[in-house]
Amino acid sequence: MTLPVYTWWGEVPTHLATRTRLAELDLPRQPAGPARATIDTRNALGKKATFDLYDVRESIPTQASAAQLAAAAARRTKPRTCQDCGAHPDTPCTQSADGRALCDTCAHIDRLRARQQEAAADSRQAAASAVGLLDDEHLVVLAVDYTPGEPTAAGTPRPPAAARITVLDRDGATLHDRTLRLTGPRTPGAPAHAIDPAPALADLTNLLAERTVVLWTPGDLDPLHDALRRLKLTTALLPEGRVNSLRPAATQWRADLDPRTGEPRRPTPPGTADRLLLLLRRVAAGG
Repeated sequence: MTLPVYTWWGEVPTHLATRTRLAELDLPRQPAGPARATIDTRNALGKKATFDLYDVRESIPTQASAAQLAAAAARRTKPRTCQDCGAHPDTPCTQSADGRALCDTCAHIDRLRARQQEAAADSRQAAASAVGLLDDEHLVVLAVDYTPGEPTAAGTPRPPAAARITVLDRDGATLHDRTLRLTGPRTPGAPAHAIDPAPALADLTNLLAERTVVLWTPGDLDPLHDALRRLKLTTALLPEGRVNSLRPAATQWRADLDPRTGEPRRPTPPGTADRLLLLLRRVAAGG
């Protein structure tokens, strides 16, 4: 039977523990069954290592007597009482950066608070960057909305049949709003108003040539570029060195951390050009 493999301690169920962790319990225990999982992590020296995890419910007491455990507890130098919440955890407390002994929960909260302070500084930096973008009189925002291609008879998805490309200036005025056909004229799926991409792309390239472009992420254009290659149309659509992705700045500005890992949550895409501009303004406002 293949054992589950974990890659970080936060995903390990509470009923699984290493042999060392079992021995560190206030009333120590030892494995009485086989390893039920493993974790690939790093050891105390920072080197990659794999540890076996045992089911605490299958463990048995060590041979230490109550008198021996009481004597060992009297010799302890590390506190077993959390200095934040007063808990008496089964496992040893963790020492915080300022020297407090904390239970696992309080230690996690302490790390999250520190990460929140870092995130707040990142949020202010993102706001300052957004202000700089909006101060640029050449700024435009660009968004692409794809029309899915009709699936094959076997149900296999096809590439997008069309792409609506919208470009707004920093005041919200529409500079470009056209739907381009991304398939041959005989291929179904594109809207009736979709146009030949070649002349529209030429106009768009000229429009963007001297602009500072903001889009959600450059990956938004990947299906468009793939379609243009199939149509044997090559164009440097975006001006080199003047393209900005809003997603990293929005991630920083929101400063919304995953409570499990402390890592930033990925924000939801705006979806349209006017919403993209709205979000950029909110980031710049900082509130």
